Amino acid sequence: MKPNLPLLLGAAALAFITFLGSADTVHGQTFTPNITACLDDAATEDPEPFAEGDPEECDGDNTPGGITDFTVQFDVPAGDVQFGALINFIPPEWEITPGDEIPIGAVVGDMTALATLGIIGNACDNELVVKFTMLNASIDTTDTLPFDDADDNGTQDAFEDKDRSGLQDSIEKYPEFISRIIGDEQPIRRAAGIQIVAGADVLLQFLVYEPGTLLIREIPSDESLGYPTVVFLQDIADPERDPEPNPITDFCSPLITSNIAYGVSKDNPCTDSIDPDLLDPLCAATSAPLEIPDEPTSDPDDSGVVLFRNPEAGTYTFTVSGMSQRDADGDTFENALDTCPYEPNVGSPRVKGDGDLDEDGLDAACDPNDDPLNDGINSDEDADGYLNRGDNCPLIANGEEGENQKDSDVNEQGDPRPDGIGDACDDNPLVPDGETILVTSTSELVIGEGGSPDDEDEKPADTDDDDGGGSALLIIIIIVAAVVVVGGGAFFLMRGRG
Repeated sequence: MKPNLPLLLGAAALAFITFLGSADTVHGQTFTPNITACLDDAATEDPEPFAEGDPEECDGDNTPGGITDFTVQFDVPAGDVQFGALINFIPPEWEITPGDEIPIGAVVGDMTALATLGIIGNACDNELVVKFTMLNASIDTTDTLPFDDADDNGTQDAFEDKDRSGLQDSIEKYPEFISRIIGDEQPIRRAAGIQIVAGADVLLQFLVYEPGTLLIREIPSDESLGYPTVVFLQDIADPERDPEPNPITDFCSPLITSNIAYGVSKDNPCTDSIDPDLLDPLCAATSAPLEIPDEPTSDPDDSGVVLFRNPEAGTYTFTVSGMSQRDADGDTFENALDTCPYEPNVGSPRVKGDGDLDEDGLDAACDPNDDPLNDGINSDEDADGYLNRGDNCPLIANGEEGENQKDSDVNEQGDPRPDGIGDACDDNPLVPDGETILVTSTSELVIGEGGSPDDEDEKPADTDDDDGGGSALLIIIIIVAAVVVVGGGAFFLMRGRG
């Protein structure tokens, strides 16, 4: 997927979102994410979801009041630093069905990601495809559950199904950590997906809030921008979170994701009112079967609910704002990827053995012994239980018996802003080290004949009558893959307080 993709796909001119950073370089590091989205009919399956230009793409309905699916793709090019935050604003004219009017467990979309990872301390050069089925989830903030294993039975509460309903409890109840991150704001919609990644249960959530809700202080939240949409992976950013060592020790670029948000809900066989022992065994693991049927197959039938609807004819402005992760030493590797965050690397952590002769995960710039023939190999240099590549202080012990990766940096208002460097080795433990790159884009998308919503006779000169249209109810979904497999790092999704 290339940044300046032609707008002509097949025979029709398709209006779609393109998000390109205008300020994309700071001290050598680059952050040039690309987002494209268009109205799309998910029933016409795209054989190559990570490539653009197939005739099956962007064939959705852009008529005023129309109901259609969306396809969204997100790309962080190879060599770029990863993002730290990303928020999309849906124009306030869009009609969004509240979550409490949709059956709990109904299928509302899916997401497939191609992520580049470092596995068990090795270079960040492994590719992994991850897919989530997204389900409508409870927005009742009075009926909550812990994320962790509060009942000490060996399974995190978020992934249990105590009532044997076929849906795990984090679908039917509201995870309490959300309020510790966002505050007491009431979402109007929550979608949740559960998948097993590298042997671990992973919870992914998308939340939509009313216009004007402040989610990240550094990103504007004016009511006129529309509905802010944000994503949560696991309980990352929970101030009470207790991290654990993770077999996936790095996440880096390139990243490509492809997401489909449905215009109408689909039936989820896991909600079938039959003996739980007769349900698909996958219901106990992911709350959704491997394949979602096109036609309803269970009772109750979760399908047929309109999830969102196009506004009246007009041209609408979508705003997307993103912030990069930080790079304290300006060597183009973000702190979360850099085992020597204050000393420019000799080599690249994305290339096996580059600048790391003993291949223990520490770059030679700060490795106390890089000689493989002289006891140099030590994959956990500080012996704190976290492998060098997955340790935010690889030379100073800060594991589970100590600070356990505590990263206490805050912004000027005191909001948590972890910089990817643990307190135990941070030169400035309360001030984020390294600059962020902020990129903001506004895109005009056409419904019907375009023009102003109040003047259907107006039409931009470059708009084609056959436009497939373009918009994205949950464009923030595209950031999912970037955090699906990350157990920590410099991600922040915090509401500004005070």
